[in-house]
Amino acid sequence: MPGTWRPLTNQPMFNTSTMILLTDGRVMVQEEGTAHWHALTPDSKGSYSDGSWSTLHDMSFWRRYYALGVLKNGSVFICGGEQSGDQGDSNKGEIYDPVLDKWTPIALPPWSQVGDAASTVLPDGRIIVGALLSGDCIIYDPSTNSWSTTGAQSGRTNEETWILLPDNTIVTVQCFPPYHGVKYVVSSGTWQDEGTLPVTIVDPVMSEVGPGMLLYNGKVIFTGAANTRGHGKTVLYTPPAAPNAVGTWTAGPDIPTVGGKVIVSNDCPGTLMPNGKLLFAAANFLNNNWGSPVLFFEYDPSTDTIAQAPTPPNNATYPYPAPADAGSYWSRMMLLPTGEVMFSASSSNVQIYQPDGGPQDGWRPTITSVAPLFADQYLVQGTQLNGLSQANMYGDDCCPATNYPLLQLTNVGTNEVFYCRTHDFSTMGVATGPSLQSCRFTLAGVQSGRYELRVIANGISSHPFCFEDCHRAKPRCVPAKSECGCRKVVAECDPCNCVEQTVDPEIAELRVAVRSLQNGLDRLNAIVQTSGLPPIGKGSAKQAGEGQIRKDQGEKDDDESKAKKTAGRKTK
Repeated sequence: MPGTWRPLTNQPMFNTSTMILLTDGRVMVQEEGTAHWHALTPDSKGSYSDGSWSTLHDMSFWRRYYALGVLKNGSVFICGGEQSGDQGDSNKGEIYDPVLDKWTPIALPPWSQVGDAASTVLPDGRIIVGALLSGDCIIYDPSTNSWSTTGAQSGRTNEETWILLPDNTIVTVQCFPPYHGVKYVVSSGTWQDEGTLPVTIVDPVMSEVGPGMLLYNGKVIFTGAANTRGHGKTVLYTPPAAPNAVGTWTAGPDIPTVGGKVIVSNDCPGTLMPNGKLLFAAANFLNNNWGSPVLFFEYDPSTDTIAQAPTPPNNATYPYPAPADAGSYWSRMMLLPTGEVMFSASSSNVQIYQPDGGPQDGWRPTITSVAPLFADQYLVQGTQLNGLSQANMYGDDCCPATNYPLLQLTNVGTNEVFYCRTHDFSTMGVATGPSLQSCRFTLAGVQSGRYELRVIANGISSHPFCFEDCHRAKPRCVPAKSECGCRKVVAECDPCNCVEQTVDPEIAELRVAVRSLQNGLDRLNAIVQTSGLPPIGKGSAKQAGEGQIRKDQGEKDDDESKAKKTAGRKTK
């Protein structure tokens, strides 16, 4: 069954534009054609449709269509602008700090133009950005506020939709000749050819394509902007077994015609819903122009079919008078933590789509531990914390992906819902499998009490984890460790279960570091095995880290462990 649309109870008093999901659960929304930003905050029951609006600080100048991404520390990166108050195709960037409500300019890239460049946040937290007029690419490192060059494509990167894959590669379809599939291999910093497509999906006149999406079955779908023999087309990409091998392309289902008109997904957004279906925008095909009104379709991977979805009442409401400035490219969508999808065609009318069904259990994040760190900060560890896909995509005009963990607390007694700010993600990758990942969260604004804790990625929630915060019950007292392992006040603090499965925070942090090192060594070994070199992996750093954990837990090293550590130091 298809989903249903409903309006926001409190509609914005401005025309909306780009939407970004902040890691504290708010939706950051640009005011169309201005430097103004606003935030939609869910109500006390976690409802976005009944949420409220607030004003955020202005960025340095207005811009429209640009590279963007949410960073590992929870801040927001923006660079460029196809149209702006700076210049045409601006090259200036800035980072927004949600805690301070502050924008800070970043170092200028080595290009005079960035514009509406294609971009993606890499698994290690850096951002790769493509050039407008060539295949050149550069990488921004937030930790050093610096840019570096990386491998180039064979053709122009402009207008492409970059899809991050679980094997740390990025696949896309070229929107300029030779119109091939190409893939960026992060480990080598190079682009490689992925061959020709079985059908034409790029409109060769406009050099546009629709959204791409990594699906929960591991395949990638790209929706087409071209009128190919009376239909908009789609293609499916199956990744290879090894990152540097070549994947395979197959034709996907046609986009259905509506009212006898050819429908294409030309410069439009798409969202992977928790039920596994892709909701994407489309419109009637026009030669060298964008169609209107905006229509919606659902692609179901389980049946490999596309069906038209219900149409919201704001599908022909644009920020400027129609038909001169009407077009599907105004469309913006955001996947909410509730699993709903928010849509507006850059107007003051915002609608929310409630999909049918829910996720498979294997798609959920899992929580293995929650540990207090200091003050109001905690460390969460688990698997699939970032979700299995970027899930919310548009293309070059904006890349509002949601592949990072959010943390929701539900008060057991009152059913009040709180979103705690998450930050310091161990990865920005997708579909990380059984590897242990982590993030921190801050309890600012949350009252002490008993809660159900959930990690949410791409609108899919983990199973609830029992959490009871008593750490700030008597802030005048000195924190100490209680019998249950969490931090409590020394005096007059009643026994509680507090946080289940907790460990000393220093040990928790060290364990994350050791596991991260082991993951890195495993990846290096995979590369070494293909090169024919002898394996590595028993380095002294890993052994020393494991030994330190044993020491912190009061265990004594046996002679064998000491001998191994000594041997490890000698080989360093």
